Amino acid sequence: MSLFPGKGARARRLSSYLRRRARAAAGRRPEMDCKSFPSLFRKRAIVFTDTADFTERTARDGILHFLMVLDRAVEGARAVVARAGGEIVKVEGDSIVLRFDDPTAACRGVLALEAFLRRHNRGRPPGEQLRFSYGIGYGDVVEIEGDMFGLEVNLASKIGEDLARPGEALLTPSAGAALDPATLRRVVAHTVVPFGGSALAVHRLRLRRPGRS
Repeated sequence: MSLFPGKGARARRLSSYLRRRARAAAGRRPEMDCKSFPSLFRKRAIVFTDTADFTERTARDGILHFLMVLDRAVEGARAVVARAGGEIVKVEGDSIVLRFDDPTAACRGVLALEAFLRRHNRGRPPGEQLRFSYGIGYGDVVEIEGDMFGLEVNLASKIGEDLARPGEALLTPSAGAALDPATLRRVVAHTVVPFGGSALAVHRLRLRRPGRS
């Protein structure tokens, strides 16, 4: 059985390559990976959102209520993200995974999505409001229909879920280094975390300009 059942041409190409790789001698695999890189990888910016108080909310209101709230927000968010140059790749649990061509567009999308949520929440009871934290990564990813894989996907997920607070957007070093000058002025140093035997310098995107509440 395929690892990606029901997917499209890109997923089938990846599955075919993985089977050929499995049959090859271990010493040949690095060379095979290098040769396949252009056909399997794309440079992408990734945004991973995380919903504030997900476990507490589902314990209080039930999973069906939460799914209703998230579904309603995602429906409105699709157009907001598309106008910023991105797309919603998938909804994974209480997280939304977004894809952009570059981190500047990803930051633009996060700012637009955060503004949308403020409008969306206005006038709704607390149990029907949503707040997100955000992790932004940028790098080479394996991209198939409805999914993405790669180190920067994992890092965006980690900092979005484990480090960022509600209403906060954090960037990986690769994402921060590729921003345009105007967006870079909205970015500040946040923290350094250990990762894989090295240090990861995480930056924060200011979601509101100074002086605004």
